[in-house]
Amino acid sequence: MKTAFCSDCQSHVRAVSDYGPNPKHMSYFCRECDKELTYNFKFCILAAGKGTRNNDVKGLHKALLPLENRPIISHIIDKLDKKVEIVIALGYKSEQIKSYLDEVYTDRKITYVEVDNYDKPGSGPGYSLLCCKENLQKPFIFTSVDTIVEEDIAFNYISENWLGVSEVSLDESMNYCLVRGSKYLEQLYYGSGNRAYVGMAGIYDYKDFWNSLENKEIIKDEYQVIHGFDGLNKLRLMDFTWHDTGNNKAYYDTKKIFNKEIVANKKDEAIFLHKDKVIKYFDNSSRAKIRVERAKYLNGNAPKVRLINDNMYSYNYVKGDLLSDVNDENVLNKFLDFCKNNLWEETYSDDSFLDDCKNMYETKTKSRLTDLMGSELDKVKKINGISVEPIDTLLKKINWDEIYKKSKPSYFHGDLQPENIIYDNSIDKFMLIDWRDKFGTNVEVGDVYYDLSKLYHALLINGNSILKKMYDYNVSMDSASVSFYAKSNLVIFMNFFEKWCNENDYDWYTVKLLGILHYLNICTLYDNFQNGEYGRFLFLYGKYLLTKHLNKA
Repeated sequence: MKTAFCSDCQSHVRAVSDYGPNPKHMSYFCRECDKELTYNFKFCILAAGKGTRNNDVKGLHKALLPLENRPIISHIIDKLDKKVEIVIALGYKSEQIKSYLDEVYTDRKITYVEVDNYDKPGSGPGYSLLCCKENLQKPFIFTSVDTIVEEDIAFNYISENWLGVSEVSLDESMNYCLVRGSKYLEQLYYGSGNRAYVGMAGIYDYKDFWNSLENKEIIKDEYQVIHGFDGLNKLRLMDFTWHDTGNNKAYYDTKKIFNKEIVANKKDEAIFLHKDKVIKYFDNSSRAKIRVERAKYLNGNAPKVRLINDNMYSYNYVKGDLLSDVNDENVLNKFLDFCKNNLWEETYSDDSFLDDCKNMYETKTKSRLTDLMGSELDKVKKINGISVEPIDTLLKKINWDEIYKKSKPSYFHGDLQPENIIYDNSIDKFMLIDWRDKFGTNVEVGDVYYDLSKLYHALLINGNSILKKMYDYNVSMDSASVSFYAKSNLVIFMNFFEKWCNENDYDWYTVKLLGILHYLNICTLYDNFQNGEYGRFLFLYGKYLLTKHLNKA
């Protein structure tokens, strides 16, 4: 370590470990005046660019792409002590990032710098960093927003200039800026090698860095940050365990490491869980607005929600147990009565209600399955030993008019599955979350059978089990097999559920048929989840169940 001095008395600095001989955290003090010098830097995150190489969640800025239901930028920020001031360079979709961070990091000092040129010639990480110069007139660390490292000891104190590096494979090295040197940087270059610059650096001699960076050099229309390094006398190479999220493949590989999701994300929406906040994102901004509006039609059984930007709403984390984790049979029965008495308030409907039913059940199902009709997966002739026909043929056998005759207009939730139902045993209360934005064209009125069938389909295949990939399918020639893990408490609940529906004059055949259609309805929504395997499993399992159900009719 380069010799460091206290800015007050110019005495040497001493380091103190709080966690043993191999610490993750060190504290730094002046040997003479005992002033604590830890966190003597600012931290800058470069998040202005469009990030066109990664489009995993449609419309979402790359800084907010989810890992374990937290955005990438949160994985970076949460490594820092709250004493560290953060400077963030913003440009593309800046409001998404600002509104999210302002919602969840009320206890941190964050300065936003708007970058005027983030996508035209002359833009780039060097230009974004230069825009932050006024706010970085002291030692600082900067990082690209698509860089995650596991180690955090480097974020306690700066006493020298350093460059973050990591081992890479020769096959991947062509995609990165590579480094030569053992202890200190000798050269940055492009080509092939086994050690790459990770997009992160610590700048102790900041004045020399800024002077060098201002003598800009444009490379391939981009203002590169590496020119600032030319003005530094020595640049120590600091090794990190690096996870790149800058392109679809690298992001997918990183998700294999950060694989403890609580809720699965779809290709056009995402959910973020941060301490006491839940934030939901939708690519379609009208869906966020309508969901906030819809909360008032859930009869006070939903948390208070508010829009934080055009595409996101937020609410406070709801304490309690997911219904999927409840083993008390009395609670399961109580929930069904709760829905009937507090949610499914039957109401008047006009002629548009039946049109909405047709749209939600028939039109939507056929539309979403269009791309799979006639596909190799659809050509499978046997599933679990049962002969199955093409999906188009199966859908034509459904008596859609009978479904519409059974429909009952009422208030509705729209995604009534056990992971969206929270039970607080201390006050004996149910709370509903993550409701659907509308039923067809109607925000207020839906079909009771839509909720009943959603509950049916989620009792068989539980969301938590899917996140753990506790399902399987295999296709060989024109035959397939499917299997999955079912939670015992939900299997028991299914028996109660059927009995309850019969006792309360809800047609079980229709509940089951619509529940099966939900599997087919959602199978195309998970292209980016578990490499598309869950979607293919749902298609096969849906065809299998639909065939058996229709054969019993």
